[in-house]
Amino acid sequence: MHPSHTLPIKLRAIYDAGFTHVEVGFPDLEAYAAQEWNGDYQKLDEKGGGDVDKLCQVAKKVKTLCQELGMEILVVHPFSKFEGYKDQKQKQQGLSRAESWFKVLKQLDCAMLQVGSSDDADSSGEFDVIAGDLRELADLAAIEDPPIRIAYEMWAWGVHVNTWEHTWEICKRVDRPNFGLCLDTFQICARAYAAPTSPSRMLPDAEDRLAVSLANLSKTVPASKIFYFQISDGSRNVSPGALASEAKRQGIDPLYAWSNAWRPLPYMDAAVEALRADAGSADMFALGLGEGVVQGGFGGYLPVMDVTRAVLETGWRGPWSYEVFYEESMGRGDVGVPRFWAKAAMRSHYLIIKDLGGS
Repeated sequence: MHPSHTLPIKLRAIYDAGFTHVEVGFPDLEAYAAQEWNGDYQKLDEKGGGDVDKLCQVAKKVKTLCQELGMEILVVHPFSKFEGYKDQKQKQQGLSRAESWFKVLKQLDCAMLQVGSSDDADSSGEFDVIAGDLRELADLAAIEDPPIRIAYEMWAWGVHVNTWEHTWEICKRVDRPNFGLCLDTFQICARAYAAPTSPSRMLPDAEDRLAVSLANLSKTVPASKIFYFQISDGSRNVSPGALASEAKRQGIDPLYAWSNAWRPLPYMDAAVEALRADAGSADMFALGLGEGVVQGGFGGYLPVMDVTRAVLETGWRGPWSYEVFYEESMGRGDVGVPRFWAKAAMRSHYLIIKDLGGS
């Protein structure tokens, strides 16, 4: 979140923590392009215009760095505000933007694009319209060399598609082999379990509601249609009033504001304690962890493991990632912050695997 945490710094931290695959955020890539071109870089717009060639050159550098580190780029994200437009001009602009993004993916040697469900209130809520647009996107991606897979993710603040059930219905209608789902523990829980602006931070009958949803997920979604899985928690550490006020200030849904700043790792507090124990008497700064440690705990409370088990019960065995946003820590300029979060993610990973019985 802090501009000093550049993409190369993050990639090296992820590698040092022991990961072999990485998601690349398009905003991180564009920020790196602006740095490499000394500010002489124009971001891509909704039509796919901008300094595409410059961005492709930077993407090639990122690919080379990943190759030197022995890491692969699993997916690029987030491609958004694409689907649901009846206006042909808007639809064509979205497809043109996708073509520009595909050029960047090719330079990254990446063959998967994550598409987040639209939060544009002006878009259509008709699932046939939404699916038709996404089918065109999938067909366009399929003719790339190599073909690109589209991983569609429900965003809890999406205006029309905001549950996993919605994305699965869309996926069935798209009916393309290169179109599947990205499932996310936070997004699923944010809609079926949590209510961060309420005093309890939970929906009425949250546990029963989520249990029914997850039982259906495990029996409904084919493993082959889960392209990858994102894991993160949600925090109680922001008060309902403060979250509502911040959402109003930004003009966004409270769930979006919560997602942007209050998503720690599962088992985060245990992971931090393990890192402290590993450090022993050593200075945390010497380990590159610095001010990344938040005092008082991270406040995670979502039933992340319930969602994880439901996804695994589909028979799916594939890549998962740790997508976290915790502004109190990540907003600091300390250069050790990316290293801290990467190490904590690997520790969280160990704890999740242990909880799953080593499966």
